[in-house]
Amino acid sequence: MITHSNFKSKRLIKTLQFVIAILISSTISAQDYTKQIEAFAQSFTEKNTNAIQPYLSDELMFGEIPTTNTPAIMKNIVTNLPKLNSMTIIKTENGKAYVAYDFETLGKRKSHIHFNTDGKIIKIELIENLIKMEQEARRQQQSVQLPNPGELGNKHQSETIEFPSQDGLIIHGNLYEVAKNKPVILLLHQAGYNRMEYTDIAPKLNELGYNCLAIDLRSGGRFAETPNYTNQNALEKGLEPKMIDAQQDIVAAVKYLNKRYDKKVIVFGSSYSSSLALLESVNNTKIKAVIGCSPGDYFQNDAPSLATVFSKIKTPYLVTSSKQEASTLSGLINGSKLHIHQYQFIPKSDGFHGSKALWNGQKGAEDYWKAVTEFLTNIK
Repeated sequence: MITHSNFKSKRLIKTLQFVIAILISSTISAQDYTKQIEAFAQSFTEKNTNAIQPYLSDELMFGEIPTTNTPAIMKNIVTNLPKLNSMTIIKTENGKAYVAYDFETLGKRKSHIHFNTDGKIIKIELIENLIKMEQEARRQQQSVQLPNPGELGNKHQSETIEFPSQDGLIIHGNLYEVAKNKPVILLLHQAGYNRMEYTDIAPKLNELGYNCLAIDLRSGGRFAETPNYTNQNALEKGLEPKMIDAQQDIVAAVKYLNKRYDKKVIVFGSSYSSSLALLESVNNTKIKAVIGCSPGDYFQNDAPSLATVFSKIKTPYLVTSSKQEASTLSGLINGSKLHIHQYQFIPKSDGFHGSKALWNGQKGAEDYWKAVTEFLTNIK
């Protein structure tokens, strides 16, 4: 039998449950993500991820890119984007904050940052949008996909050589030799590639009077239907061929060429290898000059930022990139006192990432080649 007092009691309980639910909902909706946003802004100011790192979830990823790449992407973003003028929260709700960004040159943008129940960041729409823009820009570029040596390739053929790296790993390379008394250039490929990246660049450099050695770095892969033998050797020995580990291959190759030709070596790098070449040029007296195509901060905490390295380089260098990458590269050089024969070449066309900008048939390749030949002439 239901009494009047029982009925009132049950109705009161339901009312209290309803009020509590509303209060909980209001509390969740009004979650404060100020400290996370302030830490994110601080990372942009300090150009490192130290401040934001405690607030990043292990699940944070960008699109389909694996979570293992998240730390490197975060570092590249906070290091290489233009100066952040302001970052403010427009509104917050359960699990996300709507944020306004104001960057110099990049302009003003608004997007969400998503959080898990612990208040850690699981998604940053700003970064995902920037990655999508970059991917779309690369897709739109009409790029030659493989080098084509043509007639010069028949005229200047290579011989296969091998020599040990600093840790004993055997390095595989193609030597394009003109004459022992001629200057020498070491050619270094980008991530996922191998020595074949230079099959139409090396013969052109031969025509200019340079001996060339294109090597397989341990961090690389199959390209142009050709394996990267140094990478294969590393994997067979159980070595982890990270990009930073390839620096010892560069040191060994410079030493090999210096001994073979009794000359300082010009190092020509592509993407990550151009960064390693610039890093190595600070203290390696066997390096005469560096040509770097699309250098950047690719190594997380395994190497100092190029923003600090450029100020220490006294060796002549020519650095270049695609037009889209140029402002980031300029930012890394900014503040460095340039010495004689230190230049950045910015293409008039959209250009391309890495040394593929100089391949036969590539749009705008002539302008890149003009910059390279002028630089080589100036440092003779």
